[in-house]
Amino acid sequence: MGSSLRLIFLIISLSAFAVSLKQLAGHWEYEEAPADTHQLMTSHISAQVLHKNITTAINNGHFDDARMYISIGKQHGYGLYYEQYQQQLREQDTNGRRIKDNVGNFVGGFVSGKGSSGAGVAGAIAADFTVVGDVRDLHTEYTHYQKKEPVDELVATLSGVGIGLTALAIGTAGSAAPAKAGVSLVKMAKKTRQLTPPFQKQLLRMAGNVFDWNGFLKATQKGKGMKSVVRSAKKAYHPKAVRPLEKMAGQVSKIHKSSSVADTLHMMKYVESTKDLRHLAKVTAKHGKNTKGYLALLGKGVLRGGKIIKKTVGFFIGLLSTLVSFLFSVLFLFPTKKKKSATN
Repeated sequence: MGSSLRLIFLIISLSAFAVSLKQLAGHWEYEEAPADTHQLMTSHISAQVLHKNITTAINNGHFDDARMYISIGKQHGYGLYYEQYQQQLREQDTNGRRIKDNVGNFVGGFVSGKGSSGAGVAGAIAADFTVVGDVRDLHTEYTHYQKKEPVDELVATLSGVGIGLTALAIGTAGSAAPAKAGVSLVKMAKKTRQLTPPFQKQLLRMAGNVFDWNGFLKATQKGKGMKSVVRSAKKAYHPKAVRPLEKMAGQVSKIHKSSSVADTLHMMKYVESTKDLRHLAKVTAKHGKNTKGYLALLGKGVLRGGKIIKKTVGFFIGLLSTLVSFLFSVLFLFPTKKKKSATN
């Protein structure tokens, strides 16, 4: 009788042990820690390299880049000619020159949908937010299709998604605006050849689920002009499939907010997957406008951080229950033998 009860309790305790192990595994989470940029900088980048980057940026009129490298140099204790750099910037980077360049670049970006400077990219993004840019790009690719010319299906698909997201942003009081901004930035990165081939494939799969390019082509053949393009684009847009693309676009939008539009485009060339994009968003959240400089100096290694266990309340509760059930299992599996009393 005693052995039967012990067997029953052993089965119960082992079952509880298995369940607690499963619960513990559910709370065994890892948190990605960004790379140690200070260690990477001091071990891989000399003062001469940093000096060359600063002077080259100033000589080429890339004043924001020069300030970025200066900031990195000061942060990591490099002994450089900081007063000399600042004097050069004061002499060359004047307000008049800034205003003239920014106005011209913004207008050019708005009209053409392209831009290499921050103002140029901002103009192109502004055009997309008025639907003008997306309709223009989609109509351009459709014209290529009609003439049997090469079609950039990713630009066409992202433009169709952009038209749908613009209508959604208007209907939801702007809640879809971050996703719309992210999609526009990704499309701009494609047009300026900043996207890697692997990431392009991922984007085309995600965007293709949201915007049916072939369905758009069939619908557009029944009408003519820009109005037909917009009408057909709305029919080819599938909002129920937009979630994965929205998540990706939201991360791009976060990168933009932590840096700038021009820097975001530049940094996209280091992204080969949505995992890389997630890492880039975390690194940019930590280093802000200096992230572009770290990537230029150290390469993609900046995106490769370590992993640390994320200890939650559930983790500690699961650990405690696992230990308790394990002790009971051992107790019932190896019972202590009672010593028999000595008989005279």
